[in-house]
Amino acid sequence: MSTRDERIKAQAGRDELFKDDFRKLMSAPSGRRIVHWLLANSGVLRTTFVEVKEREHYMALAMAHAEGKKDMGYRLMAKISEICPENYTLMMKENEHG
Repeated sequence: MSTRDERIKAQAGRDELFKDDFRKLMSAPSGRRIVHWLLANSGVLRTTFVEVKEREHYMALAMAHAEGKKDMGYRLMAKISEICPENYTLMMKENEHG
């Protein structure tokens, strides 16, 4: 087996391990609370643009920062959709009041 094939096989093993770990995280109420907190704090469910006249001189930087946070939230949502989409609705129901 070539070195390239070995690297591909090793990466596939790491990917499967990650998916197993993610499923375990999302299968527990405590894990879903943490993931919900991460999503909520990433800002994926709110707008980036907030017009405040006093802050217009740095709004572009603030929006860029917010979009960076949102990107991580979108990546997390993509993993949920890919690995365990059935747990997304459950997580949202469990956390609908905070």
